[in-house]
Amino acid sequence: MSSALPIVLWLMLVAWSAQAWAAPPAGPPPVVTVEAMPSTGLVLKRGWTFRAGDDPAWALPTVDEGPWQPIDPAQSPRQLPQVRQAGVGWLRLRFRVSPALQHQALALGVFQYAASEIYLNGRLLRRYGTLSTDPARVVPHWPDGEPIELPITGTGEQVLAVRYAHWAPFEGFSDFFVPVFLETRLDGLPQLLQNQRHEATYKTADMLLFGAFLLLSLLHLAFYVYNAAQRANRYFALYTLLQAGSFCCTGFLDEVGHSGWRLGVDVLSYVCLHTGSVLAVRALYSLFSVRVGPTYVGLWVANAASLLLLTFGQGLSWYPTVAFMVLVTAEQLRLTLGALRRTKQGAGIVAAGFGVALGLLLLFAFMAKYYPALLQVEVLYIPLHTLLTFPAFLSPVLAISLFLTRRFAISSRLLAIKLAEVRRLSTQMLTQQREKQQLLAQQNETLERLVQQRTAALQHTLTNLQETQQQLIQKEKMASLGELTAGIAHEIQNPLNFVNNFASVAVELLAELVEGPLRALPMDKREDADELVGEITQDLEKITHHGQRADGIVKSMLEHSRAKSGERQLTNLNPLCDEYLRLSYHGLRAKDKSFNARFHADLDERLKPVDVVPQDLGRVLLNLFNNAFYAVHERQQLGEPGYQPEVSVSTQRTGYGQVAIRVRDNGRGIPEAVRQKIFQPFFTTKPVGEGTGLGLSLSYDIVTKGHGGTLTVDTREGAYTEFTVCLPVTDDKPQVLTYSV
Repeated sequence: MSSALPIVLWLMLVAWSAQAWAAPPAGPPPVVTVEAMPSTGLVLKRGWTFRAGDDPAWALPTVDEGPWQPIDPAQSPRQLPQVRQAGVGWLRLRFRVSPALQHQALALGVFQYAASEIYLNGRLLRRYGTLSTDPARVVPHWPDGEPIELPITGTGEQVLAVRYAHWAPFEGFSDFFVPVFLETRLDGLPQLLQNQRHEATYKTADMLLFGAFLLLSLLHLAFYVYNAAQRANRYFALYTLLQAGSFCCTGFLDEVGHSGWRLGVDVLSYVCLHTGSVLAVRALYSLFSVRVGPTYVGLWVANAASLLLLTFGQGLSWYPTVAFMVLVTAEQLRLTLGALRRTKQGAGIVAAGFGVALGLLLLFAFMAKYYPALLQVEVLYIPLHTLLTFPAFLSPVLAISLFLTRRFAISSRLLAIKLAEVRRLSTQMLTQQREKQQLLAQQNETLERLVQQRTAALQHTLTNLQETQQQLIQKEKMASLGELTAGIAHEIQNPLNFVNNFASVAVELLAELVEGPLRALPMDKREDADELVGEITQDLEKITHHGQRADGIVKSMLEHSRAKSGERQLTNLNPLCDEYLRLSYHGLRAKDKSFNARFHADLDERLKPVDVVPQDLGRVLLNLFNNAFYAVHERQQLGEPGYQPEVSVSTQRTGYGQVAIRVRDNGRGIPEAVRQKIFQPFFTTKPVGEGTGLGLSLSYDIVTKGHGGTLTVDTREGAYTEFTVCLPVTDDKPQVLTYSV
């Protein structure tokens, strides 16, 4: 497979040589007459004359060509010693165009490994590269047959003159890489279109092969990364990458204008081709599990030798590459046949790939030898030789890729089978483990019965303690209900006063309106009557507002006095906090009329309703507010100068999916010694008879166990105390809590 590219190039060179003209005869140069334009264009090889030196007048048609020597510039620089010795010289060609071609557009294409200036009848048409008598300043250029329009006038002789400058570094390379010194080709418009189509086809084929090999390289590189144990993928990825580089160089070869760089790219393409072929052999070694031996080392030596002979050898043409590719192909076939003899599954796929490539290449060689014209036949605008060589390059690569993919699939299948076996063994081990656990469970049951017998007495004692605790809780609820009732009664008194007062005023105003001269008033005095009606309307609105407030207080009292389990519901915490703050304050004032304190609520207006049990949360807030007002009342009684009692409550949505309620007072604070005990049942800092020690304990249970939140305290002795209730914000539906107090 890897030897296909040099064979194709050699066969194309043979086909081109078959069409080449014979060397020009000795004697005066004849005038070349172009009678008709061949379908493939006309290569101008006959009639050229040469003269060393540099005289601009030699471009004129009137120059005497007596001392000029006949020459065929289409030969390689090694076959033209006079050109190399001269360094700078001139070439001239006299030709005549038949009348049938005078009215057609003609173009001249130049292919050269030199720098040149093209003249027609003394007129400069094109300059390629940089010409100089100093060899160090010469810059060669590869025109790649760029069409130059020939302004032919009349039926007389036309003089084509070429001023050239030879580039010395070309002398060291073989005729294979520098096949011509200067070649000119005459084309018409149909030939130009055909040449462009063929060039586009060749470049498309090279780019398709480049893309195919590059994709295969990435594919096998991914296989190697996934499974590094399969080293054949690594070598095959390198092989296809070098093949892609070879076709990339070939595809862009004619785009390189500098002849020296073009020569370097051409050599690089063969270096990639040869080196990739050796790596293909190494991939087969790893693929078929064959030990690397002296043969593989010998291939590397042959690779270096063939590249040196191909690049610098004289008269060898493409034979070094062909010989090397024969060795590589022989080793590839040996490895493949050996794998077949060892019944290596899937090796037939690789052998079939090599067989297809070999058959296509043999067919190509046969047609190039005996039927070269058929290779130029186009099928769907694609030359036949491209249709033969394209699958010849890809079939071995695709065959090896299919082989590796098949092996990968088989490995995956085996892995699945092993995984199923592991699962079966795991199930068996789990069954045994369950049996052991059942034995342990039986032993644990025996131990549990013994423990239950010994803990029966402790359980009886614990039950008695729980009953006592329930009784104390019930007493605490009754005490809280009494305080709440007193506060509500005091709170209702003010709204009722408003109702009575404004009702009386409304009656008096209505009496004045009825008894006054409302009907007897003229139209100009109606404004006073309207103002009076407006005042009545405002008074009635205030009566309605305070009636609603009294109604809300009564409802809060009824909800708080209920002793059944609460149902979760979306509750706006801001009104709840404000209402219980006022209830607590007025409840304390009902006990002590001399007590006064400032209280305010900093409530987040953007706070959304939270799913809570409002009755239980109201008990928590009422307990915290009672403790706060009690603390500031105790500090007020100490008679500190300038002290002003203050209690505040704030609500805020935190960044952790929670809502925080903070109750803060500027009382005496909590000492460090008792701070860790305040949430314990029956612990209180109040005097005997004023507290049961269950308020904060019940509040802690309601927040943590009933609502899944937290209740924390932050205090500084002699400065402040702040309790923070954090409740989670969820979108769950309301649910009935079984928590009871």
